[in-house]
Amino acid sequence: MEKNALIVANLAGFASFLIHDIEILIGKGYTVTFAANAYKLEWADTKEKLDKRGVKFVQLDFDSTNPIAKTNFKAYKELKKLLKQGNFQLIHCHTPIAGIFTRLAARSYKQKGTKVIYTTHGFAFTENSSKKSWMIFYTVEKFCSLFCDAIITINKEDYSNAKKMFCKKVFQINGVGVDTSKYANVAVNCREYRNLIGVPADKIMILAVGELSTRKNHQIIIKALSKLPNKDDYVFVICGNGIDGGTGKMLHDLAKQEDVDLRLLGFRMDIPEITAVSDIGVIPSIREGLGLAGVQSLAAGIPVIGSSVQGIKDYIIDGKDGYLCDPYDDTAFAEKIQLLSDAQKRNEMKPFCREMAAKFDNSVSFEQMAEIYTELMV
Repeated sequence: MEKNALIVANLAGFASFLIHDIEILIGKGYTVTFAANAYKLEWADTKEKLDKRGVKFVQLDFDSTNPIAKTNFKAYKELKKLLKQGNFQLIHCHTPIAGIFTRLAARSYKQKGTKVIYTTHGFAFTENSSKKSWMIFYTVEKFCSLFCDAIITINKEDYSNAKKMFCKKVFQINGVGVDTSKYANVAVNCREYRNLIGVPADKIMILAVGELSTRKNHQIIIKALSKLPNKDDYVFVICGNGIDGGTGKMLHDLAKQEDVDLRLLGFRMDIPEITAVSDIGVIPSIREGLGLAGVQSLAAGIPVIGSSVQGIKDYIIDGKDGYLCDPYDDTAFAEKIQLLSDAQKRNEMKPFCREMAAKFDNSVSFEQMAEIYTELMV
């Protein structure tokens, strides 16, 4: 009998993290369809990988920032049509917004025996959320947990919260996986590469990788640097989409106001090389399922200063591979930046940084996912 699997995510680029999942399902005899929003996303390389494996792509107009956007309800209707036509024995949805609408659309199919799996990649509520935010998002997630056979989380805090919901099978994996060898074995001349990207070789380079958004909280690093008496010794580099948007302008204006050297490099394909020539990694997010950028820095032997939230807490150990700070405390970030300005301290941390990163290598999470699929008998 033909077996069909549907994978759903907010954004099409997410498929690059799920190639191994797709290969597991193909190996189990499934024909795989991937549905997501490819809007404003450079994902030609990912599409090539999908085409190579015979995966059909379906466009769904999910809005990844606003749960009640009209486009999400349009995507919901399109998803229901897809489910009616597809005869899927397995549905695996990823990320909160796509996860909510997919589970609601698939509830009648679950009753008929279709396996429905949800991987959250970071709940929208955390221990730092307001009571209102917690009540809204936790309640919605708990309700939707009625309509899936398994929930997969990528950090300890989310795993604990998911265990309180209606779904009986809850798993935790070590993120979607980082190819740590790409970051651990970079051979690059620091001075020459910094010159290539326009970063002075004599400055302490602080690196953040990720889209420019409110959630990423990059402004706290600018405020922290402004507090340092020797702030001219530092350069803050951000790699990620959104430099032309409102957040990018806000960061640029704030850095100018605080006289902080900020470099917005935009979307880059050379993140391993840029990471290798950095001195300190930062991941100051207000909320973060795991934060691959933090693990990437650790894999390169670069200590990381991060927010004490969700997944970031799973791999930063104070004084061992970096430091944790309250995401709203610029003074704390400033103090930790000063501590890691000591090259000897950074070098002492390198072995533990790489040891910690190895726990989140893609080989680990791939094996975990294979075991989960086997346990669910899909």
